[in-house]
Amino acid sequence: MRWKPVEALMLRGSYQRAVRAPNIGELFSPPTGTQVQFGTPPASVGDPCDVRSIARTGTGGAQVRALCIAQGVPANVIDTYTFPTTATGGTIRGNLGLTPEKADTFNIGTVLTVPGDSPWYGGTTISVDYYNIKIKEVISGVPGLTTLSKCYNLDGSNPTYAATNEFCQLLTRDAQGQLQDVSLPFLNLGGLETDGIDVQINWSASLSDIGADVGDPSAEIYVTPVIGWVNHYNIQTLPGSAFQDYVNTSTLGRALPRWKALTTVGYRSDLFGVGLRWRYQGPMDDVTAVTTPTNPSRGVPAYNLFDLFGNVRVNESIELRAGVTNLFDRGLPIVASSQNSTDVAVYDAVGRSYYVGLRAKF
Repeated sequence: MRWKPVEALMLRGSYQRAVRAPNIGELFSPPTGTQVQFGTPPASVGDPCDVRSIARTGTGGAQVRALCIAQGVPANVIDTYTFPTTATGGTIRGNLGLTPEKADTFNIGTVLTVPGDSPWYGGTTISVDYYNIKIKEVISGVPGLTTLSKCYNLDGSNPTYAATNEFCQLLTRDAQGQLQDVSLPFLNLGGLETDGIDVQINWSASLSDIGADVGDPSAEIYVTPVIGWVNHYNIQTLPGSAFQDYVNTSTLGRALPRWKALTTVGYRSDLFGVGLRWRYQGPMDDVTAVTTPTNPSRGVPAYNLFDLFGNVRVNESIELRAGVTNLFDRGLPIVASSQNSTDVAVYDAVGRSYYVGLRAKF
């Protein structure tokens, strides 16, 4: 729905019901090996059965000890048991038992066009939108750290410390009790709920209109900030379990900052243009702040990237363009929950790079 009560103001909103069936990979992926990185205690949780782990030294240590024995750690070594490395094997696999996931989404917002003939602000547009998304029976894999946390009740998911807990069933130990494999199947999780606000501003001004005539009537300056704020990112791992808020956390392949922004400032005309783009991602806690809140790993700082770009129109048929990506050669931050100590799916692994291009009309 869209409604303009006055010329300068538009109100808009929508509601959507969506259904997504599992895809081929989620259904039929063959077992594929990976690694589950959990570090070495006491700095990290490590294998919860490790005598140095906070799971063993915390308030539920006696119950964790009994659970580890029930899982196959020999009773004669349980009190000296340590895990020798910082990671163990994981197995990703498809699941033929998946059912479709369902989502209900609504958003409401407004677009304001600043009224007036002022060359400084007339025609500026400001949009503000609130979104709310709820998904049931989400199709996703359960991260290995989450499985360990829930099996050993590090987040309150297994208060009876039962070896029959659904997450404990995903763990395999060898004859010596060493954690050998964490099964990572695709599952219908309980749900996902998120909401937030997006803001976008489009401002531009003609240089001749504001008294800075440069001899080109098409010349103008502009600023276009886009800002995103996430209120919640709640995940319910299984139906009936409690929702956990992962907003403002970072884990391998998934960054959920509360604040993100993309701002471009520049000059443009029919002859040439130049601009600077600022990409901002706010600081985040490590995902262990949710999965093991009593012993979280360090988070990541705010991340800023700047890109410089420009174009020149040689004639009516040819235009040249060039740019520098990651202008200040920003390095990779440390992501504690990643076995590679960073995350190239979220952060720039290339560093400063350059490009040139040509557009021609024939």
